[in-house]
Amino acid sequence: MMKRLFILSIIAASAGSLLASCGKEPVVVKGPVPSDNPIEFREPQTKGAAELSTLERLAAQDFSVSAWYTPDNETFGTGSTKYIDNHRFGTLDLINYSYWQGITHVGGDAADPVYYPLDGTLTYFCYAPYREDISESSDVNVISNPASAITDQLTNYLAGSPLICFTPSSPSTQIDFIASTPLLDVSRTSGAIALDFTNHLTTNVQFWVKYSGTMLSTEGVVVSQIIIRDVIGSEYLYFTDSGGSLGCNWCTTISPEDPSSSTMPKVSYTLKTDTSELQNIYLDTVDPVHVNQSINGFLYLLPQTLPEDSYLDIQYSIRNMVTNIDIDVNTISIPLYGTVDWPMGKIVKYTFTIDVANRKDLSLSATIVDWTDSGNSHTETELMY
Repeated sequence: MMKRLFILSIIAASAGSLLASCGKEPVVVKGPVPSDNPIEFREPQTKGAAELSTLERLAAQDFSVSAWYTPDNETFGTGSTKYIDNHRFGTLDLINYSYWQGITHVGGDAADPVYYPLDGTLTYFCYAPYREDISESSDVNVISNPASAITDQLTNYLAGSPLICFTPSSPSTQIDFIASTPLLDVSRTSGAIALDFTNHLTTNVQFWVKYSGTMLSTEGVVVSQIIIRDVIGSEYLYFTDSGGSLGCNWCTTISPEDPSSSTMPKVSYTLKTDTSELQNIYLDTVDPVHVNQSINGFLYLLPQTLPEDSYLDIQYSIRNMVTNIDIDVNTISIPLYGTVDWPMGKIVKYTFTIDVANRKDLSLSATIVDWTDSGNSHTETELMY
């Protein structure tokens, strides 16, 4: 298989030929030269929800790898050069899951390995799930060479590392976005290396509904729409180095829309029945019911202190379950500001309580619970989506 060629080497060769033709000594430009050692990762340490409880599902989940080259006897920093950019990695071994390597298509139907350089080291920055498009139009936008006007404002920023702008999309296409802890200065003799995707970076926002009071046996409560209004919808994720401890962090003070501003962009998210993001909830019990137990009913939003003008709107009706006619339709707006903030890597569980006696009375409670993978059958690895 032909190895991946690198532009720097090609430019160096062309420059040498040009100078030789002019009768001058060729200028040798030192750069990375590919070796025979493919970059491979051992089974990534990952995390997610109970729906992904098998290694087969993990094997089908590709992730992105970008790597920076650093010459021998040097360490990663602003002088390092980009070696690979947003390359899709996955596994072709769907039986033994022995390694993850470069692939060309979703599902891993063709190998596309990337090879270590002969000398020097590579530093890795990885995220999941993989996005082919990482432009500003995508929910994941990788910025390889961020402006110093931005990075100078980032606490404990790892100098030379990329930024990732994450913008959660509509509820039905949202992802449990994860980034690995950086891997610094890895040599080609290291063999297959492990990635750490064990920290959720978003907040899992869930909605549950119940009623209070006594309802007629012929009636039920139907929830048709929930809107989260004016919450922060885009943030920079950056890689950190704090006293030698590596990680990543969200920036909540620099707007991705205007880096000179601290006013963060706001968006609204709508869950509704006609897009399958909200199921028809017929409440006939006082126990809370989740709005949608499929993947469309779980929101993966940016951790944040909720803005003062953020609200929750809920539209519901009291329905005659015999005639299937709505008796009373209500839309209630409740301020989000002043409720619990959204912490990274946690579940925020909102519970609406509808007073069926008064019909238009509704209360909201919010609790924070751990985000764990209770259905994982593989004891050493939690899975992601």
